[in-house]
Amino acid sequence: MIGPPRVRSSPDAGDWVLVVLFLLGFYIDIALRLPGGIPLPNVLAGAAGGLLLLKNAGKVQERHAVGLLAVIMLYLVFILLAHDDRLLVERIKGLIQITYSLAICYGFYLGAIRFDRAGLARILLLFCAAILVGAALENYTSFRAVSDAFRARVYDIGLYASDVRDILYYGRVRPKLFTSEPAALNMAFAVLLFAWYVLARWRLKLAAYLACILAGYFLMRGPTLVFSVLLVPLYEALLVARRGPPGATRADAMRAALAVALAAALAAAAAYAAVTFFPDRLRAIASGQDASFFGRIVAPPLTALEIVEKHPVAGAGLAAWEYIDGTVQRVYDRTTQLELRVPFADARDAITNYFWLHWIWLGLAGGVVMLAALSWYLRLLGAPSVLFCWGVWAVFGQSSGAYVSPRTWIVLTIACVVSILHERERDAARASGHAVPGRAASRFSPHPAGAPR
Repeated sequence: MIGPPRVRSSPDAGDWVLVVLFLLGFYIDIALRLPGGIPLPNVLAGAAGGLLLLKNAGKVQERHAVGLLAVIMLYLVFILLAHDDRLLVERIKGLIQITYSLAICYGFYLGAIRFDRAGLARILLLFCAAILVGAALENYTSFRAVSDAFRARVYDIGLYASDVRDILYYGRVRPKLFTSEPAALNMAFAVLLFAWYVLARWRLKLAAYLACILAGYFLMRGPTLVFSVLLVPLYEALLVARRGPPGATRADAMRAALAVALAAALAAAAAYAAVTFFPDRLRAIASGQDASFFGRIVAPPLTALEIVEKHPVAGAGLAAWEYIDGTVQRVYDRTTQLELRVPFADARDAITNYFWLHWIWLGLAGGVVMLAALSWYLRLLGAPSVLFCWGVWAVFGQSSGAYVSPRTWIVLTIACVVSILHERERDAARASGHAVPGRAASRFSPHPAGAPR
């Protein structure tokens, strides 16, 4: 049998505390430097994930350990196949970081999988509410000084300093709320909010989800939040539309069709919102004045195409930033979509998209093999829909870089965990012949299952 154990113990106080600390670490993303210059990102999430791994060591399943080890060994194989052995040390550093990231994510998985759907949803909702309240305080009170003092003390790199740009594009200085930059705040809020949406069983949860996105926009002014809207049909088509006996992968055709229609409607709404709420930003993009958009959306695929064409088997090699500096510089120099000539220290400052970094580091063959290996690992963990997990990962990859860091793999792990918890109660109810709990959570269900009409 593939998946998490059917019999599970409830989370104790230690699990609650460590899961909250892990999510807090995902949110603030504080890094340290180890001897030898190896960065240790997300130290709070790392400590919490490591403690969860130790605490739940007796629940580690052999197939999970084998799957994780196989993934890491495949990364090593493609590092050794990569061009230019002079960068082997840097690639090994990247392997250490991704091993650390996947290990602490597995620790989080072991702790989070013990929760029921409602318990983890409450934690996620409290995080989202705290972020909205904190953003409001930073916008309208002197709380910004507290946040900025914290940021200046704990972030030695990547500290956001483009407040003038924010005033130009968004009409105000955007809140950071103890994170390194507004984009990090927006991404964390979007990921946690969508995870809550998947787990919540509210009758009007779609309305609540969209209201939170709208509130987030007005308080945080983040384009990332527009992406969150597009995840709703992904959830409807790949999780809610599943039917059949426990473990079945068939989808309800009518519900899937409605999800496609919802996707079209929400895409149109998102486009309208972008035109309405981000007119100055869109004008800057159209006129080639927005280097941030170019570095997140345009430059990454252009760089990936060049690297894949040159090194289709193993790409540039994991975390080989120095190797792709020249390619990235050529992409920036040749483009007609960017009028500004933006100086950057190295490619890290110019490529902010972990989805495309997957193909840059691994090439076409390596990228496909690793996607297959990671998909197999997700199935071993019990993910009911691998496509759902990768869809969430890819959407948020458009606003975040640092492929080997924990944040990238926390997104994938959260998608895996919430999809498992979403399916667990439904499968248990089907196996016992009872009504599916929480069916009213679907926006397409007019009445709760078994409720009076």
